[in-house]
Amino acid sequence: MTTKTPMSEEERAKLCQKLDDDLEAFMEDMAAKRQGEQKERKPFDFDEFCRELDEHPAFMTDLKKAENGEYSEHIQALQALKYDTGETEEEKCETAEGHKNEGNKHFKLMKYRWATEAYTNGIKVMCSDRKLNSILYQNRAAAQARIGNLRSAIKDCATARRFDPQNLKAVIRGAECLLELGYAGDTLKWIDSSIKGYDVVDDGEPLLKTAGDLRAKAEKEEEKEERDRRKKRVEAAKDLSEKKKLLSALSERSLNFSPRLPLAHPELFEWSLIEVNMPQLKDHQRVSFNDESNLQWPLLIQYPEVGQTDVMTECDETTMVGTLLQEVLSSPAEWDAEHKYKMEAVSFFVSDQFDEFLMEVYPWTDFKTAFSYPGFQIKQGLPVLMVFTNEKRDKSFKQLEGNKFVVS
Repeated sequence: MTTKTPMSEEERAKLCQKLDDDLEAFMEDMAAKRQGEQKERKPFDFDEFCRELDEHPAFMTDLKKAENGEYSEHIQALQALKYDTGETEEEKCETAEGHKNEGNKHFKLMKYRWATEAYTNGIKVMCSDRKLNSILYQNRAAAQARIGNLRSAIKDCATARRFDPQNLKAVIRGAECLLELGYAGDTLKWIDSSIKGYDVVDDGEPLLKTAGDLRAKAEKEEEKEERDRRKKRVEAAKDLSEKKKLLSALSERSLNFSPRLPLAHPELFEWSLIEVNMPQLKDHQRVSFNDESNLQWPLLIQYPEVGQTDVMTECDETTMVGTLLQEVLSSPAEWDAEHKYKMEAVSFFVSDQFDEFLMEVYPWTDFKTAFSYPGFQIKQGLPVLMVFTNEKRDKSFKQLEGNKFVVS
């Protein structure tokens, strides 16, 4: 019979580290599954967590062989640790107990990272005392919570209860962490599933009262969360209805936008696609409906000859261009000392989307018509109207056809 060579201390340390890393990776993978690609948080399900824990060799009760008839690498490693260390189970429990006591000392001194390390060393011993293992995970959860690692603390609490379903301190710690993370509904499920089969022993009554108080707090939080969810659903429905109404109106007017808008898919539309943010504006502006159900627009007026601009808001689409500009040009701007930009001395244009030609907008044209000119494009929700002096028009503009011109 071949005698197996015992592992050296260095080999044993490496193997322990590998198993610990694998277990941590396994836990992280399970946490990642919880998030998936969904926007809404998936409820924390302790029973599901335990079922997944059972798949890891550290918690297997039935060791199944692979197709090749051998145990997996992890199971063989655990067996090696169990039989090759030279320690008896009693000695392992004593070692784990020592790490626990060391962690408790660090915890009392508020050295929580040191306490976490000590409890982890106790866990790595993998003694056969399930209650001791449960306490080690429970204590590590307490230390993790103190340094802000709430999700890790919850995983440790779940593992602690996996080792000892009667460990109500771990249940309470897990409930506190879940509540702090905002999982009120999951806290209720966690507590209810934990105390279902709890046997009141020793200091169980005070612990049950604490659990009951946490449950009552979770119920209040869950009611508040449900109100918030209902409010968000109402707001989302209202927002979608507003998007449908606006996109339908824009589609009816055959308007050309850059970036393109998902006119037929309001659920994909974001307000940011048409929001205007300029230094001249106090707040973001965007096209909207006024009290007469007409579209009202922010408008950029450019004076290319002098490099100046005006920004207007709430320009009703039914307003004639001349009516609005008459008001704007009635008094000279600071940069127009000679008041060259009088209503009777200027012409109005919009550019095609490729800036190849200009299209004249007559004073009697309303903005709804002007913005629908073929080739005109509204960029980032802001239509642009250009104002040229008639002197510039007569001197530099060449008419192509109709209201189309090129600047020579």
